[in-house]
Amino acid sequence: MRKKWLFMFVLFLLVGCNQMGKKIEQGEKSAKEAGSVMEESIQIIVSQTGQEEKILKDEKAKIVANIINKAEKQNVIGELGEPEYVIKIKKNGQEEKYKVWLRTEARTGWLQKETDTKNFYLISKVDTEKLLSLFPTAPSTQNEDEQQSTITEITKKDLQITRFHIKTKENAVHYTVYYTISDALYKKLEKEKNYYFQLHFPPKVQKIINKEKSDSIQGEIVKEGYKQYEVNFFVPANNLSSSQLKMLEAYYDQYDLKMFNHKKEEIGAFQNIIQIVKEYGEKMELER
Repeated sequence: MRKKWLFMFVLFLLVGCNQMGKKIEQGEKSAKEAGSVMEESIQIIVSQTGQEEKILKDEKAKIVANIINKAEKQNVIGELGEPEYVIKIKKNGQEEKYKVWLRTEARTGWLQKETDTKNFYLISKVDTEKLLSLFPTAPSTQNEDEQQSTITEITKKDLQITRFHIKTKENAVHYTVYYTISDALYKKLEKEKNYYFQLHFPPKVQKIINKEKSDSIQGEIVKEGYKQYEVNFFVPANNLSSSQLKMLEAYYDQYDLKMFNHKKEEIGAFQNIIQIVKEYGEKMELER
């Protein structure tokens, strides 16, 4: 009788464990299925003026969603104009809409939630590059004749110098020229790839650094529809006094910039670039 009850007890335990195991397996399966449904429910629709909508799913959609979640809220006063992209995030039956700007001079991006027009969110350079690789490319504004023509001369219509900075550090003078390019020049440089700049120094500066001009520096490779770029020149400034270094940092007049094509042939010259910057600033103020 004892053996019989012992056998019944063991059998009861085995049946109970088996049923518990099935419930655990079913629970794990349900959890996996639920997780799968949640992952599959993320969808991102990217809209751009003049372009067809692009739909991102799976991993690409998750990358974009994570970048948006990481964007940092900033205190910004003003407007950014028309957005480059409008994106919709559809997740678990809900939809959020954002305006996105990616091609800024600083190479960082901005976004704004449609329901929160008072705040902007900053996207890092790395994440901005990721979004540009996933989003549709910028449409060309040129007609066929412009695309086929060859640019033989560069003027302020094609290349606008917007800023000019001078800094002295570590026995060198660091010059930075910021510039924007036209659609026509973008297409040309996109095709030729390589182009160069050379900075010519004013007589007052030549006497201090014993150089008439800088070395030729390759310009940034144009990409992703960006129109804003910069070129940096580093000029040795050894054995100079502190007063000479201060003078170099303060004196901006009569610097000239020359531009060369991929064959190192001169295609443009910009005289007294600080004056060009001033005129550009005045123009921007008037437009505002």
